[in-house]
Amino acid sequence: MWDVAIVGSGPAGATCAAFCAAAGLRTLVIEREKFPREKVCGDCLNPACWPVLERLGVAEEVRRAPHGELTSVEFIAVDGRVLTAPLPAGQNAEIALKRSLFDEILMRRARSLGAEVREGEALLTITRNGSWVIATTRSQEAARFLVGADGRNSTVARLCSLPSRKVRERVALQTHLPLPRDFGARIVLQLRPEGYSGQAPIGAGLLNLCLVSRPNDLSAIKRWAENTFAIPVDQPWRTIAPLARASFPAASPGLFLAGDAARVVEPFTGEGIYYALRSGELAAEAIARKNPQHYIAAHRALYAGRLWVNWLARVAVRHPRLTTKVVRIVPNESQVLRRLTRKVVQL
Repeated sequence: MWDVAIVGSGPAGATCAAFCAAAGLRTLVIEREKFPREKVCGDCLNPACWPVLERLGVAEEVRRAPHGELTSVEFIAVDGRVLTAPLPAGQNAEIALKRSLFDEILMRRARSLGAEVREGEALLTITRNGSWVIATTRSQEAARFLVGADGRNSTVARLCSLPSRKVRERVALQTHLPLPRDFGARIVLQLRPEGYSGQAPIGAGLLNLCLVSRPNDLSAIKRWAENTFAIPVDQPWRTIAPLARASFPAASPGLFLAGDAARVVEPFTGEGIYYALRSGELAAEAIARKNPQHYIAAHRALYAGRLWVNWLARVAVRHPRLTTKVVRIVPNESQVLRRLTRKVVQL
């Protein structure tokens, strides 16, 4: 009997596992993929991540990994208008690094603290009979608590029959390219008629390029990227859909959802990894206390005062032409962008 079984070993799952193991809980992690692996992600670490990484004991290892330091965010409207805002500097600056490196660091830390991590095991069934019985492609285990940290298309949520509703569909593409000359230490958030693009240097001479659009516009925005960045036709791309979905309850008796499995934030804000880390930490605290109500309250507080920023970003990227028109008429638009940026990076 495990104290806690965690499905998914991304930032939410690995963080939850590390804190659970550090609290003396018998902790099992089930991960479908084999590490290292890449994910569709902007690869950016919000400065708010550093306190959690310090508590995990991995901040210095993350800083030593190949990464790009980011000093500004550049917003490009559909008409080419450019607005720039500075990002925090110093030891706790915003950085970008490959998810294959970052997730491996977190999973290695969970293992070092005593969590058992099983890679290459896909979840098949979940049953509840006093405890949770989890069957995978390789084993069957029982646990007192279950954590779904398996992303926006959570198998745990589906197998637990959590209610879901459809949202407007968008698709994301992501790849790594050679870093263009003179790109600089910046994040680029670029609105396009077909959707939007996010770009950031991630170290080792590489650029992270993300594209987001409606399914019907995906080929058009991909052609734009291929022409703009001289991308060869055989370039490998990763994809994910849907990009957004309705949120689930963060906890119910014996069950916790963390990271994107519970609530998906707008990728345009670059806050996803922070919410994954912090929700994983909060879930571990609640499990150690055997108090799911603690997690529900803490999870709600985590997003309090933040959802309006997410809503604003969603409106901006769903209506790029309208956003461009608004930018033209808003007084002191550069100051507005600076304030929004400070809100995002100084939680």
